[in-house]
Amino acid sequence: MSIDSPLMMLEAMYRKYFRRIYNYAYMRLLNRAAAEDVAQEVFLTAFTAMDRFDSSRGSGAAWLSRIATNLVTDFQKRARNYREISTGEVPEVSFEDSLDDEGTLGNPVNQRIYRILQKLSDGEREFLALRYEMELTNEEIAVNMGLSTNAVSHRYSRLLAKCRQIDGKT
Repeated sequence: MSIDSPLMMLEAMYRKYFRRIYNYAYMRLLNRAAAEDVAQEVFLTAFTAMDRFDSSRGSGAAWLSRIATNLVTDFQKRARNYREISTGEVPEVSFEDSLDDEGTLGNPVNQRIYRILQKLSDGEREFLALRYEMELTNEEIAVNMGLSTNAVSHRYSRLLAKCRQIDGKT
């Protein structure tokens, strides 16, 4: 394995998964700046841990989502320790597409979805982000969250019903 190989692998993962990681972090934190910080940290962490990535044990998305999950949790703990305002209490000003005219990252959700996400717990947002943003399979989510595949299916069904109920109230 050449010295450039881990860097090349990370570059390919970055191109393929950065948008998903950013959107995942945004769905969990509901804050653009925090999501950008976490997404960058995910790839820095991945670079230092590249020798531990084993594609036979799971996809790049699954590996990066585990890193992202840990970093989002750490971010939330630090925010609580510093008594910062919860990201859920500070709504984003606008609800633009994922890229604005200058090519910078924006909000990956529209206002309707944002209102639904605000009413979900962090664990529920995490579950939906793993499914929709990271595009993980039930099996990958089960491993990531320490659940059975059957439990993932049931939780997903209940959560979608809850989202439909919330949407009916908004």
